[in-house]
Amino acid sequence: MNEQRLYLDWNATAPMLDCVREAMTEAFVEAVGNASSVHREGQRARAVVERARRSVANAIGAPAQAVVFTGGATESNNQVIYDHVETTDDPFVICTAVEHPSVLEVVESLQHRGVRTEIWPVDERGRLDLQWLEERLDTGATLVSAMWANNEMGNIYEVGPIAELVHQRGAVLHVDGTQALGRIELDFKEAGVDYLTLSFHKMGGPKGVGATVVREGLKVGALLAGGHQERGRRPGTENVPAMAGLDAAARQLTSERERWSETLHQMKSSFVETLSDIDNVEFRGDLDRQLPNTVNIAFEGVDGEDLLLALDLEGISASSGSACTAGSLEPSHVILAMGYDQNRARQSVRFSFGPSTDEERLVEAGRRIGAVVERLRALKADWRG
Repeated sequence: MNEQRLYLDWNATAPMLDCVREAMTEAFVEAVGNASSVHREGQRARAVVERARRSVANAIGAPAQAVVFTGGATESNNQVIYDHVETTDDPFVICTAVEHPSVLEVVESLQHRGVRTEIWPVDERGRLDLQWLEERLDTGATLVSAMWANNEMGNIYEVGPIAELVHQRGAVLHVDGTQALGRIELDFKEAGVDYLTLSFHKMGGPKGVGATVVREGLKVGALLAGGHQERGRRPGTENVPAMAGLDAAARQLTSERERWSETLHQMKSSFVETLSDIDNVEFRGDLDRQLPNTVNIAFEGVDGEDLLLALDLEGISASSGSACTAGSLEPSHVILAMGYDQNRARQSVRFSFGPSTDEERLVEAGRRIGAVVERLRALKADWRG
């Protein structure tokens, strides 16, 4: 990555950790076998996969046998929801209005198939009302899908109380923990989650690998057909180098998460203080329960896409929302769900960073952002004049 640029789009993907790169490089040479083969090379590859499984389980407070490896959280989200519908009599699926597209679009497809679904709304800060959920659970909901932390706003949701309500009514809870991983503590068992889906490239792990974590006593069926890997729950030859990288990332997460969190809180405080000096700004989301690495902000009179293009020319990489909707002319569904109109929704810009981001450069970026905002406002005023 160009050292002259400042990468502030960690919620889309994070720079790979050095230990991950080293582990994957070694695996490309040392673990050449198919993990399903019985010979020595195959068993060496199998050892990498199982070591990664134990490391992931340890990082999130789950038993190793609960971890099913997939190609990423998108696949895992599809797996959990579609399998629930296929194996449940009279399924009724609820998801929040701010879920990742890999949940929302699945729920929309189920609705077209005649499956009963409902979208859990949020307020102007992106917060959820548990009373709303309680009422819907009383009408027969069977699966609730609620992310642990939102990828665009950074809002952190109270998984424990949600799980308690869901279980009291005999339903099951699916939680997408992708954005929370490495930023706040995730304890699968203590939180009472039934299905936890994860991807690891947001915290420095490899792309293209994820996990579905399943509570003891429950099952999840394969989304694909054609093999018996992952005890029949995810067919396909294992990506052993990616598993080696995953093992390294999970180990690093376990040892460094508390330090990372402290570092991120300090950086965010400095960054927000700098941005607050800009006139007519609005910090969006639940500011009292927000990830320590995420800032969603709007500048009055400035279109978000215009700002992002101008910042890119200044050497600052940021985004306006989920990378999975890049190229869309529509404003973020998350911002719209919070009640903003189209024009105000388009003003939102997301800055996200990580523990290796330099705090001094982050603060300097805040000042440069302010200068770019004022320049864009001046240009708009001149054009109107």
